[in-house]
Amino acid sequence: MRKKELSVMLKTDLNWYYIGLGFLVTVIAQVGAWFQHNLQFKYPKLDETWWGMYALSIPLTYVFILATKYNVVGYGGSIWGARFVGFAIGMLVYAILIQLYFKEPFTYKIALQLFLCFSIIAVQAFLK
Repeated sequence: MRKKELSVMLKTDLNWYYIGLGFLVTVIAQVGAWFQHNLQFKYPKLDETWWGMYALSIPLTYVFILATKYNVVGYGGSIWGARFVGFAIGMLVYAILIQLYFKEPFTYKIALQLFLCFSIIAVQAFLK
């Protein structure tokens, strides 16, 4: 996407194509970050001394930058909107992966927090 196209799109309302694309890329970025931060607990050899984690941070940062750009465009130029959605998606990804890899119990407290994450996404998508 060219800069001129981006600046024109930032002045519009919701763009569902970029919201969907932003959601998908944010999920990919959050999954990558989850593995980067939490594999050390599953595999102790992959702690802070393993340089592979640092090497992965460069492409992961690029994916987060793309996700932020797509979310900002999708939400009509709202940087706050993109931030809230990124946070909520990160919480959802974390909850799912923690269940799959560490079998931590899913409590009512976690369920309520995930409901609030869905609420954040809904508020951003459907209220102006």
